[in-house]
Amino acid sequence: MYQLQSYLLIGIFLIGFLAITFEDKLEVNKSWIALVMGSFMWVVVAIGQDEKLLQTAIVHESAEIFELIIFLMGAMTIVEMMGHFRFFTWIESKLASFNITDKQLFWILGLTAFIGSSLLDNLTTTLVMIQIGRHLYTKKDNLILYVINIVIAANAGGALSPVGDVTTIMLWLAGKFTAWQIVLFGFLPSVAAWIVPQYLITKNISKEERVPYKMDEDLPLQWGIIFIGLFTFGFAVMVNFFHLPPFIGILMGLGAAAIVIDRRLKKGILKKRAGHIVNIIKTIDMATLNFFIGILLAVGALAYHGLLAQAATIVFGDNPVDNLKMVAIGHISLGLLSSIFDNVPLTAAVIKMLPEGIPYAYWVLLAVTAGTGGSILAIGSAAGVAAMGQVKELTFIEYLKKGSMPALLGYASAVATWYAIFCCKL
Repeated sequence: MYQLQSYLLIGIFLIGFLAITFEDKLEVNKSWIALVMGSFMWVVVAIGQDEKLLQTAIVHESAEIFELIIFLMGAMTIVEMMGHFRFFTWIESKLASFNITDKQLFWILGLTAFIGSSLLDNLTTTLVMIQIGRHLYTKKDNLILYVINIVIAANAGGALSPVGDVTTIMLWLAGKFTAWQIVLFGFLPSVAAWIVPQYLITKNISKEERVPYKMDEDLPLQWGIIFIGLFTFGFAVMVNFFHLPPFIGILMGLGAAAIVIDRRLKKGILKKRAGHIVNIIKTIDMATLNFFIGILLAVGALAYHGLLAQAATIVFGDNPVDNLKMVAIGHISLGLLSSIFDNVPLTAAVIKMLPEGIPYAYWVLLAVTAGTGGSILAIGSAAGVAAMGQVKELTFIEYLKKGSMPALLGYASAVATWYAIFCCKL
């Protein structure tokens, strides 16, 4: 029965994966495909299972999904709120007024995403940067290249910080490296993972004819509300010091912003009723959230059934402490695997599988590979999945054609840089 379930799960996942890949030809939204795929996989997993064990697994999986979806919902609402109160329009008008070339602007935005994701996280940074770039890049091809570059830059920046990515947070809290070790020794590999694709993608940017944007005074900038929105993402990082999940900080900031908005509406400071936070929440992309839920359910089913753990055993062998070269090869392989599977359960499996005594250098390598390997395919990272949901022009195939090879070369450069740093110490 177990073997049959394994084949069924792999088959369902591959069929769903292909359907998501060719959603344009099927003319079916990838969100609904993901929901059916993830739910059906859990039905297969449930056959013959002990009821209590299954319920425990479902509760655990639901908690992880809840945490990410609530975070994403809050972050998307904050981003929409800041856009509604003209923060991104203000940034766009300032950038458009600078006397710089299209390629210089592309580098500035890529660097901003890289740095921003190390301070916030790659998912939030991607959402914010997409909003900034929407009006700066009116050509479809330029917009697609921009979003792909933002995903790669955000994933690379997130890999060098203890709070930049879920996987680095997991490794840091598990004591696999210190905050300074990941920042100091993960910096250059992460830069390589960003700068190589940035250089390659920038060459394909075509000239944009930009007309300086004139600010409409009908809805003036609300800097107080905007600053609360910016600080909200800081709250998401700060609550980590209290060992709380990031969504607690997001909800706290969202609630504070909503209170300020409601008070200003009552006093007549805000001119439009559309500024009410409830109306802003209605504008968030629910299809993106459904896509996330489906993908996380599918990966969770594979993890619960033990397929991910089996893959890790094959990769690392039976006695990894005595064969650190195999550990390095395993981390590199798992990084490539994270272009298809979510890097969170993969990293969690590795933390549980590898024994004590593995030097921190190898855990830095895992942080870099797990964080940047997801950039190779659009569905390999939360940032990529969110980008596909936010920008309809960015399909799986478009990402594969325009972003996968630069991201793969960046990944190889990051691994080579890690080896150059640690080759004398290993």
